[in-house]
Amino acid sequence: MQGLAERYPVALITGASAGLGLATARMLLEQGVQVIGLSRNAGVLEEHPDYTHISCDLSDLADVERVCSELWQQYPQLNLVINNAGYGILSELDNLPPAAIKSQYAVLLMAPSLLARAAVAQFKSKGEGCLVNVASLATELPLPLMPIYNASKSGLSALSQSLQLDLFDMPNCRVIDFRPGDFNTQFAHNMQGEVSWNGINLRKVMDQHHASAPDASVAVQALQRALSGRRSGIVRVGSFFQARIAPLGRFLPWRLLMRLICQYYKR
Repeated sequence: MQGLAERYPVALITGASAGLGLATARMLLEQGVQVIGLSRNAGVLEEHPDYTHISCDLSDLADVERVCSELWQQYPQLNLVINNAGYGILSELDNLPPAAIKSQYAVLLMAPSLLARAAVAQFKSKGEGCLVNVASLATELPLPLMPIYNASKSGLSALSQSLQLDLFDMPNCRVIDFRPGDFNTQFAHNMQGEVSWNGINLRKVMDQHHASAPDASVAVQALQRALSGRRSGIVRVGSFFQARIAPLGRFLPWRLLMRLICQYYKR
């Protein structure tokens, strides 16, 4: 079987300094892939000889466009792009300042769209490449009091599926819609906002869910298998309940589904 380094000599990951992005970067480096991390902070991988950090504020779309215009000039072998960066804000929509809405859409949807645009253009010209958009199972089961996160991740999944359709006749140009559930990372702990929802301390409950969730290595193994394959598609990953059972809830009557989601966050 062809190794990842043979298929993807150079990979770009946004948000490679922590969480799933860091775990994915480490996996690719172990496979011999040269990794470029795109974020504001360099993180712990800066000393690795095959890791390069590019400073970029993903909420600044002009900065993202600058990076897109320079990337393939500096790294012509770049053929794997992973849009991973993200963060959550716990808040009712009507309490979110416009600046916070704009910033979260920029990081979670607009910046990935610009990077996808640049990547797809390169992949088409070379006849091969892989784009991974890290969405969320929240596209199917929305998280309470995270309206912009849910909307952004749903939009990112829709972008992935649109590109899969557009590239359908170019099988070597792949797009993976990667939908992780809860994993034991600092994502919940780092969320902004502190709110009560239906009498529940939502941050506390989400912290508990993440603390008892599978290790990030489970998600990375699923992504590694997808990257080793030959097809575009949707990859759901998480606990057995989240990744296999819960997505079936979208076939339930709407009110029942909403009630079940409410019950899940009361545990």
